[in-house]
Order: sequence, then structure tokens, then C-alpha cells
Amino acid sequence: MINFRFHVVSLIAIFLALALGVVIGAGVIDRGVVDTLNTRLDTVESNSERIKGENSDLRGRNEQLEGFVGASQPFSVSGRLLADDVGVVAMRGVDGDRVSAVVSAAQQADATATGTLWLEDKWALADDDSVKALQDALGSTTKNKASLRADGLQQLSQRLANPVPGIEGDQDFLSILEQAGFVGYDSVDDSALADFPGRGAGIVLVVGNGASFDSELVTVPAAKALHAAELPLVVASVWADVTDGPDRAEAVQPIRDNELAATVSTVDDLDLVEGPTTVVLALSDLFLTPPVIGHYGYGDNASPLPSPTPETAPS
Repeated sequence: MINFRFHVVSLIAIFLALALGVVIGAGVIDRGVVDTLNTRLDTVESNSERIKGENSDLRGRNEQLEGFVGASQPFSVSGRLLADDVGVVAMRGVDGDRVSAVVSAAQQADATATGTLWLEDKWALADDDSVKALQDALGSTTKNKASLRADGLQQLSQRLANPVPGIEGDQDFLSILEQAGFVGYDSVDDSALADFPGRGAGIVLVVGNGASFDSELVTVPAAKALHAAELPLVVASVWADVTDGPDRAEAVQPIRDNELAATVSTVDDLDLVEGPTTVVLALSDLFLTPPVIGHYGYGDNASPLPSPTPETAPS
């Protein structure tokens, strides 16, 4: 019969066997093996220190290159958008510093940029109150969320294409959307919402996986509406590198895979220091006759920068 004493004896036997194995093993392994292992450890430590030093040098070099790219931006874009108006429309939640960088780059290109129009997360139409608010703003009874959102983006695009005030006493549609919580506005030099985006403006639509709602809900519908309104359009993505997150170009890929690819330019590297320069160069190409459409960045089938043309190359 197995009892407690049997278990105690068994455990003692196991520990004695382990101790004996350690003693025998230590005696079997000779000094040569130990020396070889120590040498290998020293080599690994040396290689590790060397790699750390190389990584530090590369980080320093990378910072220098980024500084150079940022400092050269004014020279790269100067005069590219001379006398043009630029309107920046961005999804709420994307990195505001990168959005501001687009505005700054447009100004360095000699464009007039009055501010940034933010698309708030109510465009997701996630609840009945948001649906009702957009219906009221549009004067619509449409219940289908996708159709209602598309109608709203279409009317918004028409307003951006025709900033001239309508009938005296009518309220600006942008103000209606702002009061309903669908847009916000960050002005430049105290410009009024009614001044946005200016006559014949080119539009930069900023999307990205960091937005406070799914960019797929507005990227293609907004691009279709803005193109239908005959506005030169660049859709630029601010990519947020997160664990198990999307690929760099995923936010603009629906446009690149769409018939819009022939009429709307895209940029997938607005999160990088060179992004604002690329956006300005892409937008300036859209003001050419005929416009030059392109897809830029580091995603599949994209070019880092627009190709120089006789119209855009510096004299």
C-alpha cells in the first residue's frame, strides 16, 4: 500500500539522483569545453556591443538626413502653388502635427491656406442621434447610413467648390455642419470658416488608421464627391505603426484600387518628414494642364516623389 512515507522516500531519491547527476556532470565536462563556451560568450558580447554602436551611428545619421529633408522643404516647394488656394480636410484623430505640416508646406509653396476643416467622428453615424442630426442638417429623410453619409459628403464637396455666399440670409452649409457636430475648424491667421477653402482651391484630404473612426467610411465617398465637384484632390495618409495594425498604404489603397486612381492622387507617407513636400508637389501637378495624376510614397506600385516635368521643373 502506497502511503505518505513512500512519497517522502521517493522525493528524497529523486533529489539524491539530481545531486549525483550534477556532481558527475561537472566531473565529465573538462576545462576545454568550459573555455570554448566562455570564448563563444565573449564573442557574442563583442558582437552585441559592435551592433549597438552601429545602430547608434545609424540613428544619428538618420536624424541628420531627416533634418536635412525638413530644412530643404521650403526650397523644394517654393512657388509650386503660387497664387493657388489650398484647403486641408482631415479626419479627426489623425496626428494634428502632420496636418499642420501640410498647411505650413502649402504656405511655403506660396499658396493661401485658410485653415483645416476637421471631419468629426459623428460621420460614423454610430447612433440614432447622429443619423437624425445629419438628416436635419441635409434636410433629408434618407435612413440608409451609407447613402446619408454620401449625400452629406456630396453637399459638403459642393460647398467647398462654391465658397461664394448664396442667397442673402441663408446660413453657410459649413456652419450648419459645424453646429450639428460634423465638422470642426482650425483657422490660420484668424480666418473665418466662411472663407474656407478659397476660390478654385485644391483639396488635401488627410486620412489614416489613427483616426477616431474608420477611414473606410469616408475615404472613397469623400474622394468621389470632391472629384465630382471638380476639385483638384490629393488624398494623403498619416500611418500609425501599431502592433497588428494595417500596412502603410492601406488607408489610401481603396482609391488606388478604384477607378478614382485615374483622377485622384494619393500619398501614403504623410507621417514621415518628407510627406508634406510630396503632398505639395502632387497637388501642384494637379493644377497643370492637363493635370498629372500620381500615387506616391512607399506602398505597392507607388513612387517616392512625382517625376519632374517641364512644367514643374525649376528653371
